[in-house]
Amino acid sequence: MPLIDGIGNVLGLPYKILLWSWKVDNHAVSEKTEQALVEFLASTSADPALADARFRLNQYSPLDDLHRLIINHHMSWPFRLLLGVPTTLISEVLLPGRLLGGDHYNPFTNTVHIYSDDSAITLHETGHAEDFAEQSYPGVYATLRLLPGVDLYQEYMATDKAIEYFIATQDREAELHAYRILYPAYGTYVGNYVAPFGNVAGALVGHVWGRCKAHSRANYYRMIDAAPTPQKAVSDRDAAIDAALETAGVALREKEQPPQSPVREISRP
Repeated sequence: MPLIDGIGNVLGLPYKILLWSWKVDNHAVSEKTEQALVEFLASTSADPALADARFRLNQYSPLDDLHRLIINHHMSWPFRLLLGVPTTLISEVLLPGRLLGGDHYNPFTNTVHIYSDDSAITLHETGHAEDFAEQSYPGVYATLRLLPGVDLYQEYMATDKAIEYFIATQDREAELHAYRILYPAYGTYVGNYVAPFGNVAGALVGHVWGRCKAHSRANYYRMIDAAPTPQKAVSDRDAAIDAALETAGVALREKEQPPQSPVREISRP
């Protein structure tokens, strides 16, 4: 629905400015971002909970989300009832992300919701799903988020999983971009603990931190590329040896040649 997506794109302007990216909450997830998600999932462990996860790309499906809340057997029913019902009713039914945006993972329905055309954000949210899938008691893990500071740990784990994937796949461009957008996003969580509306200040600090980290990693990669590889070093050494031997051979041949009689100019009368 182009009209709804267009309105959602406009409503996402504050988040675009906060994270300094027009692709945040743009409600137009590209095939490239979707492919990044598919490849990331292919690289993860075959955990049953992650295998059963649902990934919604710019979708609003409240009835199916409520259904998944009921059938999500990876989390005990008391957690789904006491926390999952109000969470899902508010975030998936009353406040439709298709209009209001807000990429997130709902552990009670085991569903990832993506509205931004950004692979780093997509993999970050999928990292939440993987993190929860690795927990023996996901209901307890979800409840602990209500305690101060736990959300910082969970956000760190999701960001780390995304960045480590980019490093493992040697996708340098995506890795450097992840620092520039995930660090400011993390800064908003930290800033909220400092003061009301501290998310803005936290995002600014995150932008500085992320860009410094990206710059440092870029310099590291430049040094790696400039350093000679073992094969190149051997080739350069062999070439130097050959050149030295050739020079020595020429000098030896010149030394062994017999002296020639001086050329005399003969004049005739």
